[in-house]
This record gives sequence, structure tokens and C-alpha cells, in this order.
Amino acid sequence: MNVLTFNAGSSSLKYGVYAVDSERVRPIFSRAQSMEPTAAGASVATDAALASLLPTKLSFEAIGHRMVFGGPQDAPTLASPALFKRLERYERLDPLHAPASLAALRATHERFAHLPNVLCFDTAFFHDLPESARILPIENNEPNFLRRYGFHGLSYEYVRAALGDSLGSRAILAHLGSGASMAALRNGMPVESTMGFSPLGGLIMATRPGDIDPGALLYLLEERGQSAAELRRLLEERSGIRALSGGERDLRRLLERSDDPRAAFAIEAFCLSVIKAAGALAALLGGLDTFVFTGGVGEHLAPIRSTIARGLAHLGVRLDSEANVRHAAIVSPASSPVTVRVVATDENATIARAASSFVRAFAERSL
Repeated sequence: MNVLTFNAGSSSLKYGVYAVDSERVRPIFSRAQSMEPTAAGASVATDAALASLLPTKLSFEAIGHRMVFGGPQDAPTLASPALFKRLERYERLDPLHAPASLAALRATHERFAHLPNVLCFDTAFFHDLPESARILPIENNEPNFLRRYGFHGLSYEYVRAALGDSLGSRAILAHLGSGASMAALRNGMPVESTMGFSPLGGLIMATRPGDIDPGALLYLLEERGQSAAELRRLLEERSGIRALSGGERDLRRLLERSDDPRAAFAIEAFCLSVIKAAGALAALLGGLDTFVFTGGVGEHLAPIRSTIARGLAHLGVRLDSEANVRHAAIVSPASSPVTVRVVATDENATIARAASSFVRAFAERSL
């Protein structure tokens, strides 16, 4: 089965056609293009993507989309008016991704209504987190909805499938990019994530703060008179690396500004947030066998990997500097107690596999 996939992010649209044969996934066509992080921007980008695909006469039998958040019902599912209505209620929980993802889905659903349009949710990877990792320690009348979820699940699923048994029994996967998170896996199953109810928490990110004292937010609401809308813009767009550096959100550009103390400070703060979270996850796992870097930053910025590894030396993390510079698949020396890997993630491949499995299962149930 050939599957057309769409992954609408906060600044780009990744799309492609993948051939799926059982569990094997092969990219036939894959591309990314920049877009405005709005519903209108995603609609324009999706129309342009379809215009570039259709003249090539590439065939596909299903369409798969990434959706970051779908609430407790996060198994792959078919697009429908009822589903659109449900997801619209969640848009404000993820304004950097949800409006764009929904716009891309609407565009393909309208144009290819005769094909199954399948949504694949980032949170599904963490669906069976232990109760201790899911619960929010607040008085809560909606425990099945208002809880910790975990995100970047499509990326983590790709890494898990790619590495298989070589993950070892105690692994930390670090998806480091504009959005950043980490997951702890025991025997291949997720037991903890740095993100929780929304993609705002955990590590310091490009424009999001990561974990922040809720008392600071209450102060801004009550003493500074900020509205909820102003507070959301602060947390989604004007925090994190951008706030610490004085306006720049891109770690690659900050690494080039070696004489800028604010750039150095933002880089250090980001790396420290990863180191602190990795220490906590390793303690939960009772040690560490494998550490995986993935995502745009994790895959491409060797200095960031080096700084993080130095901070985790007490856990047995070592880097081979030459292998690290050339972005090898394994960047740790053979003598390292912890195997450190770099995996180029492909969320769209995970989407293609999940969409194909869903369509085949749906067809079998219909017989």
C-alpha cells in the first residue's frame, strides 16, 4: 500500500509518499517546505504540495496526517465531521500545531473524500504510561482527560522500530528540536516523558519555557494583570531559548555567535535542562544502557551533543569526538558503559505504517 503523509509543524510542512509492505516502510517521495504557522498557511502549503505531487502520477491508496493532541482517544482514526468537531475543541491547547494540522487534513479530506484520511496522534505512543506517570497531583474532576500525556510519540515510535532490541532494557530517547522532549523506555515500553498535559512543559525549547513554577504564572495573572491570551502568547511564542538569547530561537545560529554572552547563556541553559531531565529519567530507570539523540538539534548539532554528554559522564555516557563530529550512527566509543546513538527520525514513515495498518484492519473488519 502506498500512503501519502502530511506532517504540519509550527514552521514547515513535511509530506511524502511511502510504500508500506507489512512493517517495512520505504519512502518513494519526501519533501519539506516552509509555511506560516497558521491554518491559512497550512492550507496554502498543502495545496502547493498536492499540486507538486499530482503531475508526477504517484499513486496512493490512503492519506495519513500527524495530529499532536487528541485527548484520551488517541488511536489512529478516520477523518469525519464528528472528529473535526472534537479536535476543534482542543485547538487552543496546542496553537502552534493543531490549527495547521486540521487545515491540512481538511484540504485532503475535501479533495480525496474517496480515500481513507487517517489521523495519527503523537500521544498514542504514551497511551499506556504507568498511572504514576499519568496523574496530575491536583484536585481533578476530569482525571481521564486532564492528565499527563507525553508528545513526540511518532518520532519515538520510529526510533524504537529502527533500533529494536539494540535499545537495551534501559533507554532514554531525546527528541531535540524547536520542540524538545525526552522519554524513558524500560524494555522498549515508555514509562515516563518530560512533557505532560501539553507540549509546553519539560525541557527549555525554542520559544516555549519548559517546566516553570506555576506561582510565576499566577503572579503574571494576578499582579501584572496579564490576560490568559497574553499569557499563552508568552508561553508559546516569547519564552525559552528566544527569551534567554534576546530574540534568537535557532541553536544553530546561536552556536555561530561565539562572542555573544547571551547566546552562550541560552545554549548552556538548554543543555542543562536536558542534563537535569536525563538524570531524573536515568534514576527512574535504575541506570542507563542507551541514550539516543534525534530531532533536528539532536541529529545535526555535534557541540550540543558533546555538552550534554559531558554533563552525563557520571552515568557512563561517553562520546567519541571524531564520530560525534561526523554524526555517526553510534557516537560513543566501544568502551562506553552507555551506547550513545544518533537516529535521523522520520515521523512520516511512522504515520504511513500506522495509516496502512489501520486501513487494512478496517477492511478486514468490514468483510
